[in-house]
Amino acid sequence: MKQSSYRYLGLLDLLLVAALVGLFGPVALTESVAVPGMAVAGALALLAGTVAELSVGPVVVTWRHLIGASYAVFALAVPSIYAPSVLAGSAGGEELLLFVAAVGGGFSLLFYGVDVARDGRHFEIDADVERAIGR
Repeated sequence: MKQSSYRYLGLLDLLLVAALVGLFGPVALTESVAVPGMAVAGALALLAGTVAELSVGPVVVTWRHLIGASYAVFALAVPSIYAPSVLAGSAGGEELLLFVAAVGGGFSLLFYGVDVARDGRHFEIDADVERAIGR
C-alpha cells in the first residue's frame, strides 16, 4: 500500500461526514462524538496522504504519526456511539453487544494505527510523498 492512498480514505471520510450533515443537519455534529471524530480522523488521513511531514516550531510530525492519530481517533469514535447508554446503565442486550463489538473493532484499529506510526513489521506502507509543511 502507498502513503498517498490515505488521501482517498480521508476524502471518503469527509464525504461521509458531509452526507450525514446534509441528511440530518448540523445536529449530526453535536449528537455524539462519532461524527466529529470521523471528521477529525478523515482530515488527519487526508493530510497524511498529502505530506511527508508537518513542522510546527521544533515539533516534527511525520505522515506515520498522522495515520496513527487518525486510526486512534477512529478507535475511540466507534465505541462512543454506544458508550452513553452503556455508562448510564440503560443499554439493552443488543446495544451492549454492539458496544463490545465496537470496542473489539476499536482495538484492531488502534493496533493498525500504532503499527503504522512506529513503522512496525505487521503492515507495510510505502512512502511516496515528499512534500513537507513548515520547514
